[in-house]
Amino acid sequence: MKSILEKYQKVKKEGTLLILDFVTVTDYLFLLRSVCMIMETLKETAMYYLAAAVSDFFIPMTRMVEHKIQSAGGGLTLTMDQVPKFLKPMVTNWVPRGFIVSFKLETDPAILVSKSRQALVRYGHQIVIGNLLQTRKTEVVLITKNGEDTFKLSGDEIRNIEIESKFVPELIKRHDEWIQQNHEQQ
Repeated sequence: MKSILEKYQKVKKEGTLLILDFVTVTDYLFLLRSVCMIMETLKETAMYYLAAAVSDFFIPMTRMVEHKIQSAGGGLTLTMDQVPKFLKPMVTNWVPRGFIVSFKLETDPAILVSKSRQALVRYGHQIVIGNLLQTRKTEVVLITKNGEDTFKLSGDEIRNIEIESKFVPELIKRHDEWIQQNHEQQ
C-alpha cells in the first residue's frame, strides 16, 4: 500500500492536484473564483476541497496603514470586516455540479455538529469536515445531509500518520457516488 506522501507526490506529478498559494483573503477569493471558472467544464468529476478559513474577519486593503502603527499613541482599537461568504455563489453559480467539501473549525464541542449542519443547509454543498481547534490534527467529523462519521487517530497513529489518511478515502468514495448519481440523472 502506498503511503500518503507517495500518493501526494504522484498526484502532484500527474497534475491532478492543484495547490494554490495565497497571502490575503482577496487573493484567495479571486483565485478560487478563477479556478472554479476554469474547472466548471469538469462538472461533477471535479472535487473542490476548500481551504479552511484562517479567520472569519479581516482588514480590507483600503483600511490598511502604509507604515508601522506607532505605540506612542497609547492603546489600539481595530475594526475588522467579515470575510465575504463565497460558498453560496460557488455552489449556485460558479460550479453548480461540482463536489464541494468545506471545513468548519470550532472551539466549543457542543456546537460543532450543529454549526457544520447549518453550513450544509445554508450553502447547499455536499460535505463539511468539522473539527475542533484542540483536536484538529487527531479527530474530525465528516458531515453530510444524511448523517455524520467521526474519524480519529489512535495513540500509535498520532505519531505516524496524518488525520487526512483516515477521511480522504471516504471523500473519494462519496465523490465517486456523486459522479454516478449525476450520470444516472442525465
